[in-house]
Amino acid sequence: MRHLSLILAALASAAAAALLWFWFDRPVPVAESWSGPVSSVSFAPFRKGQSPLTKVYPSPEQVAEDLVSLKGLARGIRTYSAREGMEVVPDLAAKLGLKVIFGAWLTNDIEEKGRLINQQEVDELIKAANAHPNEIERVIVGNEVLLRRDLTPDKLIGFIRQVKAAVKQPVSYADVWAFYLKYPEVGREVDYITIHILPFWEDEPSDIDHVEESVTRIVARMREAFPGKPILIGEAGWPSIGRNRGPAVVNTVNEARFVRQMANIAAKYDFDYNIVEAFDQPWKSALENTVGAAWGVMDIDRKPKFQMSGPVQEIQDWMLRAGIAIAAGILASLWFGRGLKGFGRHLALAVIAQILSWLAVTTCFHAQAVNFRWWQEIWTPLRGGLGVLMALAAVSRARVLLQGEAEVGQVFGRAVSAGRRWWNGEGLLLISGVYAMVWSLLLFIDGRYRDIPEIDFSVPCAAILLLAPLRRLSAKRCDGVVGLLAPAPGGFSPKLCRLLGFGLLAGALLSVGSEALALAMGEDFNKYHPALSDQVPLLIKGAFTNREMVLWSAMQLVMAAPFLAALRRQKD
Repeated sequence: MRHLSLILAALASAAAAALLWFWFDRPVPVAESWSGPVSSVSFAPFRKGQSPLTKVYPSPEQVAEDLVSLKGLARGIRTYSAREGMEVVPDLAAKLGLKVIFGAWLTNDIEEKGRLINQQEVDELIKAANAHPNEIERVIVGNEVLLRRDLTPDKLIGFIRQVKAAVKQPVSYADVWAFYLKYPEVGREVDYITIHILPFWEDEPSDIDHVEESVTRIVARMREAFPGKPILIGEAGWPSIGRNRGPAVVNTVNEARFVRQMANIAAKYDFDYNIVEAFDQPWKSALENTVGAAWGVMDIDRKPKFQMSGPVQEIQDWMLRAGIAIAAGILASLWFGRGLKGFGRHLALAVIAQILSWLAVTTCFHAQAVNFRWWQEIWTPLRGGLGVLMALAAVSRARVLLQGEAEVGQVFGRAVSAGRRWWNGEGLLLISGVYAMVWSLLLFIDGRYRDIPEIDFSVPCAAILLLAPLRRLSAKRCDGVVGLLAPAPGGFSPKLCRLLGFGLLAGALLSVGSEALALAMGEDFNKYHPALSDQVPLLIKGAFTNREMVLWSAMQLVMAAPFLAALRRQKD
């Protein structure tokens, strides 16, 4: 009868988990839609393992494959370099009916094979434009050179004039819109204005609901500053994975909304645009971390993330994740539930096992999804492994609390006594606490591109919250330094508990403070809000606008609780 009760509890919790997986991962209705191709997409056909930073470039065959995949999605493409394998693009694009905005990549004056790279780029741009007058509609000389401070405006203008004198196509320069206003002399030199409008990256980010307002306000300002000149929004996009910035929430649904909105806004207000970008670019994670690698309308495997109408599926492989998590939850329920008496205890353990397996599997898949560089191949299993081990330790501890035992010896066998404190949660929570403190400090010091790690810490936080009421209800109170997770007689020293407890509290404050600090350091923020009386309310609001960061701060408070409670018990 006891085994039947355990099996029924495991199956009941699995059925409930399956319904929740389905509910949370169902396709999301998106009102915005667009029929037909977008105007243009940024085309950088780098695959995983390829990068302009390492000078490993796509082959002509790969370039051709990628152009074919864009047919029907876009009417044209924008390139950024006139070299590095892009020489084949005009001919290949012409065969597919794709118009080309051809670009030259300018940087600081670096030599390669005895010649300055900038001059090589300009020469190749001129050569391609003259050889393909029909395929190449427009050219762009340099991309965000002024933003990066690679060239002075005068040097940039020199290259623009050189190209204008040598080609028949309209010539432009591309940069964040604010830099055209900062250096209007550049705008006077070009035939058309190419600006980048990325609400996600603005000093004051916009949420997805205010995209039209943000874009049209900037376009109106540029038309006023450069009357009569055509405007191309050279980059407009939204990332699908990575950290949020202020109210700008990163996910696939919002990326789909942005791209669809952009097409409709451009048609409504009569300006041209280019979506950044065609494919996810793993190499950009070296510059901008996860969020930099995930702006493509297609993923790194060249699969579309969404369609231009209808609902959007946020997690494409959710059924695989659900299957693994539910199966793991069932196995954990059956294994750790042995010896428990009563359906209520069996069900409580099974529910805890399903919740923690859900979070552990999500942690593992997320760690793999943001694995872009060689060192992340090592970091990924460590991130996932910490979640899995913590989940096992927490389910084991739940069994002890439900049964009322004072000792834990059944996780990996009673013989493992020396490492029991680690396997049963105490050491794992210590590692998590140190990891969280270090990450919060890094977010505060340099957090613009750094991921917010709430997924990595979902298992330990859930374990603390799930086990806290069980500990109070347990028939035999188990006193330990981190009593919510492990009995551990003796435990850690008061000094260590104080360091971790108060360190995590400080980390919570630093995390929300990092959002205000990033806002305060923005050049445009200070330019448009010079008065301190205007800045302070915006900074306070900015500190709490990022829901992901607020969640991360709250999670650190949860993780601090066991250490502070242990410190109090030691004083008593």
